[in-house]
Amino acid sequence: MSANRGSVKRGSGNRDLAIDATRGVAIWSMVTAHFATDAPLASPTHAFPYVDGMSAFVMLSGIVLGLVYQRWVNRYGLRFAYVRLAKRIAVLYLCQLLIALVAVAAALEGHRWLTLLLPVDGWADGIWLSVTMQYLPSGGNILLLYMVLMISAFALFPLLQRGWWAWIVAASLALYAVSLVWSPDWFYLSAYQAAPHIQNVAGWQIMFIPSVVIGWNWTRWSVPEFIDRWLIVIVAVAVTVALFFHYGVDAGPWAHLEPAIADKLDFRPARAIGAYLVIPALYGVFRLLLRWWHHDWLRPLVMTGTRSLDSYVIQAIALVVVPIHIAHRPWDTLTMQAVALLVFAVCWAWAEFRYFMHIDKLHKVPGRMAQRILPDRVVASMPPGPEPGVPTPEQPQPTGAHA
Repeated sequence: MSANRGSVKRGSGNRDLAIDATRGVAIWSMVTAHFATDAPLASPTHAFPYVDGMSAFVMLSGIVLGLVYQRWVNRYGLRFAYVRLAKRIAVLYLCQLLIALVAVAAALEGHRWLTLLLPVDGWADGIWLSVTMQYLPSGGNILLLYMVLMISAFALFPLLQRGWWAWIVAASLALYAVSLVWSPDWFYLSAYQAAPHIQNVAGWQIMFIPSVVIGWNWTRWSVPEFIDRWLIVIVAVAVTVALFFHYGVDAGPWAHLEPAIADKLDFRPARAIGAYLVIPALYGVFRLLLRWWHHDWLRPLVMTGTRSLDSYVIQAIALVVVPIHIAHRPWDTLTMQAVALLVFAVCWAWAEFRYFMHIDKLHKVPGRMAQRILPDRVVASMPPGPEPGVPTPEQPQPTGAHA
């Protein structure tokens, strides 16, 4: 088999499809957790206790951020990277705002139970809560955490540029240790609900900041090759830890320790340990499969992973829209699984649509429409877009055997 089975052209560069496939698994995990809880369809991606799609989403976002921006900083400098980072954060804000406004509309139509949030006093109140990032519906609140973590990259990049990654990791571990014993209110993100705390940023950052460091040093440390070399050991350790968590804590004699070691709100150690084992194992398995399989065998995962942000927004909106317009809750097992498959299929179809329509960035669509409608002299006077060939956080360059 040729080495390029595991890579496919996206614009001017190749992608590491093992990363995309792993992100696709994260999306599938979120979709099945939100739409098919405890159904057989959800079992494979929730077999490892305390590891879920949200953990994978945050970790992989950190890796891709470090991987891509390291090249941008080295090639174009910090200012270029900062501008792109600011644009990315603005996109995340708009996506979270869209999710919030859909939830407000549902609440004002009498479906507030779908959001798990407090009542809103009309559209003015709902818009204000949405704009200020307080109206965060259940299943649609990850992007606020992601935005906060992305903002930290403004401070991380200069330190990484100077090679101070060890200090960054040490500071991240120290902050995480502090969060385990002392977490004041300002450590938490809050939503407009009865129990306002939704994520402990000081705890959750342990999935993001070290991952940015890993991504930044992806090539220099030969991370893919390391995972290839030690894949059997990584998988074996992951399985062993999974069995320990399940039979020892989740359903075992130490179940009383679960809040202290596995709480999701504060992101306790069992979740961090599990994620840092499972996600590299999945990535390594996909690299192995892509050496022997054509990438189209994994296309649903690869394509949804390619558009992981779009997929997340789609499933978050579907959490509100589907129970109102398609299938009223409560759902039986068959309905849950059918809805989960439908939502994932929509995510996949949207990713395919963007690929075949060559829509790399949604904000470029108005410009392309203008090129078709406006006279050439008007289009020519418009400011140029990003330089062709520059990868984006959605377009990591090839790594390892997939180059």
